[in-house]
Amino acid sequence: MNAETTPRVGIFVCECGGNIAEILDTKALRERSLTLPGVVYASSEAYPCSKDGRTRIQQAISEHNLERVLVAGCTPRLMKKLFEQAIQSVGLEGIYLDVRNIREHCAYVHSDEPVAAQEKAANLIEMGVERLTVIRPPRIYSGRVIKSVMVIGSGLSGLTTVITLAEAGINVTLVEGAETLGGELQLLQDHAQELISEQVKVISHCSRIHAMTGAHISDVNGQPGDYQVCITQGDQSATIVVGTIVVATGAQCKNLDGEHWYERNRVKTLIDFAAELDIASSPDGSQVPQDIVMILYGEEAGGDRYPQLNSMASIHQAIRIKQIDPITNVTILFRDLQLGGLGDQGMDDFYQAKELGVTFFRYQEAHPPIIGNETIEVHDMLTGDAVIIPFDQAILAMPLIPQEGVDTLAALLRFPQDEHGFIVEPRVRLQPGHYIDDGIYVLGEAYQPADTAQTLFQAYVTSARVQRFLDQETISIKAPIAEIDASLCTGCGNCTQVCPRAAIRLEKRDGILSLSDVNPLRCTGCGNCVVVCPAKAITMPEWNDAAILAQITTALKPSSITSDPNGKPRVVALTCEWSAYSSADMAGARRIPYSSNVRIIRMNCSARFDPNLILWAFLNGADGVFLGACHPGDCHYGTGNLYAAERVEVLKKQLAEHGFDPNRLHLGFLSGDDGVGFANAMREFIKVIKLAETSAI
Repeated sequence: MNAETTPRVGIFVCECGGNIAEILDTKALRERSLTLPGVVYASSEAYPCSKDGRTRIQQAISEHNLERVLVAGCTPRLMKKLFEQAIQSVGLEGIYLDVRNIREHCAYVHSDEPVAAQEKAANLIEMGVERLTVIRPPRIYSGRVIKSVMVIGSGLSGLTTVITLAEAGINVTLVEGAETLGGELQLLQDHAQELISEQVKVISHCSRIHAMTGAHISDVNGQPGDYQVCITQGDQSATIVVGTIVVATGAQCKNLDGEHWYERNRVKTLIDFAAELDIASSPDGSQVPQDIVMILYGEEAGGDRYPQLNSMASIHQAIRIKQIDPITNVTILFRDLQLGGLGDQGMDDFYQAKELGVTFFRYQEAHPPIIGNETIEVHDMLTGDAVIIPFDQAILAMPLIPQEGVDTLAALLRFPQDEHGFIVEPRVRLQPGHYIDDGIYVLGEAYQPADTAQTLFQAYVTSARVQRFLDQETISIKAPIAEIDASLCTGCGNCTQVCPRAAIRLEKRDGILSLSDVNPLRCTGCGNCVVVCPAKAITMPEWNDAAILAQITTALKPSSITSDPNGKPRVVALTCEWSAYSSADMAGARRIPYSSNVRIIRMNCSARFDPNLILWAFLNGADGVFLGACHPGDCHYGTGNLYAAERVEVLKKQLAEHGFDPNRLHLGFLSGDDGVGFANAMREFIKVIKLAETSAI
């Protein structure tokens, strides 16, 4: 940049009450900062994060017409928000703030190398200044909020949510795939049948509720607060506009048509037997069998994760059997009983069943019950002998599995599924805090079958979340999200395939190819699309290529990071701010040393690890490039780390094909609190690089 366009930068070096100043010469850092292009003001402060310190920063911004601010102190994870609020109060955009961690990344971790620590701190400040000169603020986007809700599924959770929202004055569309409302699991949930029967009557007389049975969702478009949902009912389709979507699809018992053959009149599922118990408990009902054995199959697929409902339903049925006919022999064979804590309803039911004479017998996973024609053989854990139990009726508490069509619904909503197929609502605490709630909620059997009390609790909590979301008149966002230059876009569609939130679609344009278009209220700014765009038509404010490349170039300047007599290789570490960067902070806080020739560049997500950035580091003289990402399954943006792993694997093969040692590039998975792991990873990587250099000689 030339002098006319270079923004005016102010730098504030924190002494941290001596924590930094005892190792680093903060006055020298201030003086050196004044020599950097664009820096018009620099000072050293004992505590710039204090009220007085923030006031002095605000005064400097006004007096010196500062357009950018850099604070060199502790971790941005701790203080960046505080400084952002300070500069915003005097009219400076928060994105124009950069916080460089010279405490944990320099003073603490390299205290035995004060000269190297000083040089690293100066280099980090220069990297921050270079970044500030090329970033630009994100745009402000807003959208309307439609004051209506769609609830998918009509089990106890769905119906309770529907009625709660309708009573709050909200119009609700209820979509159920079956021809009747209620769901299958009401037979297992205590008192659910009575509750659902009453709820169905309420729904039939409520003008705010529009129930559609025999229907399913065929498409979902739009954005948070304004979703267009296509519903297919028979041979008719209709599009309904709603502000939020609640997924309350049910679950079903795995059927008996598996590996084993059972005599169907003697072996039934919990749900089948529940219907028979309803008949048996009526005044004209038939007698229950004399010997009943109930088996909780914990080792079946999914049984080890969702056993509580089956456990409690089995005990409820056992109690009902004894109440209908006290002389009936009831035995429950189980591997694990999940009943909650002491004093919970599950424990009370267990003790009641014991008092009524129900026998509980635990079996081992290695020795499951063997069902014969008239007896069941089970291994006694204490004696080691086989126990033969006669039965007239065997009841199998089969694992619960998702209803049909859940895979399609999850794909439409871009929600992940667990290993059993249940929908998993992304953990809100793991999502970047400056992005908006998407207004789609999952509860009940859609993600975890639960008993009546838990189901009702989930429904009321979800209803409150929906109402809070709909209380907004509009949704606004000002965050670094993907932006597409239509003049460069070729319509290849790569970006649409990798977006975890379906925020990018190909839109038809008159007379030209279909071009990509970003829905700003769905984009979370992971940067995945930026990496896969072959035309480089996609950019992302704050995390744009220019800002990252400028930091890499500055980090590898010969005057700032050089191979020393001790043979320290030059390493650039691109680190996810949620994992590896945080673990580097922890390494510093615990004073765990690693090479002072490592330059850490904070990234928003490992999805942003562009092979071009890595190659640029090598072209500028990096001896090694370390990439730090979240562990698989913990990515704040969904699957950014998985994409990073694929790209690194491909790049390493390409490097090897061109005679470049691929061991000089490494991807490591770290937790945010693993300071020891980060320091060890750096040491091991340095060893690998040295070995590669030795082998090349």
